[in-house]
Amino acid sequence: MRKAYFIRGNYNIIIVDYGSAVTEPCLSQIEWAPRFGSLCVSQLVKYIAHHPRGVPPDNLHLIGYSVGAHIAGLVANYLTPDEGKLGRITGLDPTIFFYAGTNNSRDLDSSDAHFVDIIHTGAGILGQWSASGHADFYVNGGTSQPGCASSTIFQTLACDHTKVTPYFIESINSEKGFWAGPCTTLVSYLLGWCEPKDSEYVLMGEHVSQRARGVYYVTTNAKPPYARGFPGKNRRTAKNSEYSGVRRK
Repeated sequence: MRKAYFIRGNYNIIIVDYGSAVTEPCLSQIEWAPRFGSLCVSQLVKYIAHHPRGVPPDNLHLIGYSVGAHIAGLVANYLTPDEGKLGRITGLDPTIFFYAGTNNSRDLDSSDAHFVDIIHTGAGILGQWSASGHADFYVNGGTSQPGCASSTIFQTLACDHTKVTPYFIESINSEKGFWAGPCTTLVSYLLGWCEPKDSEYVLMGEHVSQRARGVYYVTTNAKPPYARGFPGKNRRTAKNSEYSGVRRK
């Protein structure tokens, strides 16, 4: 992902590695590791904001995969209104194991940033099913991904869950783009009842419009390049679309 951003231009990228704190098979660590990780990230966010050449939280874009998606959301809990609000959070198939708790304040949702976009690829299995962002994208139905069939069920489910990362990475520099259409339910999508107008399609991934609201569905190829391009009548590319990496004033 870092290399993909640098191909596009100059970025300041900070990578948070909490892998040593969440080692398999001890899922009970999910209870405390995200709290510790999010506290550390929030301290860094505040330090960056107060630095003489700093950047306010409103101009930051946090990207989190699985448990990391909820960690990004938890960072918001440590920021006061005077300190600002995160500009954007992208949740890459947020894990269902962390989401299953009763304390909703710890789950990634639309209140955690000016714009929250969530991409679902293993929904209902390893990833959460419900829509909780400003814009939620369900890829290939949101649960099963093409090219993920394996000899064991665990490998297949793990592939569905992790496939979200290469989708997002490709979206950073894709000329075709992952164009998604709005649809209220999975059943309506599968039955073909949703026929979006060309103007209703939005890009999924890095270049999503921050005006996007609701639930969207998108299909991909089984092998890279995964993006299929614009499915509507009039040809559009990712290059001539609106770009909203972070909140713009």
